[in-house]
Amino acid sequence: HGSAEGCLRMADGAAGEGGSDRGQAGDSRTEKCLDLFFGSTKPLEGPLSVLEKAMRTKQRVLVVTRHGSGVRGVCLGLVTAFDKHFNVVLRDVDERYTVLHKMAPDEGASGASAKRWKKKLGYYKRHLPQVLLRGEGIVLVSLSGGAGGEENAAMRYFGGQPS
Repeated sequence: HGSAEGCLRMADGAAGEGGSDRGQAGDSRTEKCLDLFFGSTKPLEGPLSVLEKAMRTKQRVLVVTRHGSGVRGVCLGLVTAFDKHFNVVLRDVDERYTVLHKMAPDEGASGASAKRWKKKLGYYKRHLPQVLLRGEGIVLVSLSGGAGGEENAAMRYFGGQPS
């Protein structure tokens, strides 16, 4: 496979030849994927080395994402593929995110506050089988800190208790 699409298929395991030596075949697919994106299999340096390590060791990463006016949420998942622009494909993703809802003013209220729209921050959680995060929207990437460590980190961000 000579394209990024083929690389993503290889990293996902869809292009594997057999199921018996999956671990060894998965390592060669990772090497081919890294070679395709970066031109060599030498170890990466800097921030991309965190993604490379997570991909090689199949370790979950915590990714903090942003929108136009601030932090949007956090994603926890396994790195399937990434590129030099920090675009990241994650699998088996647990996402916690916020949405700002604008609520219409009360009909019965009077005065200056009656004309103001109220803002309410909603907290949401969902599971996604696979997601592509654009590098422009990524604020932070961190390797998980062990059993339940990433869940606690996500909850600290949201100021709540782990579910």
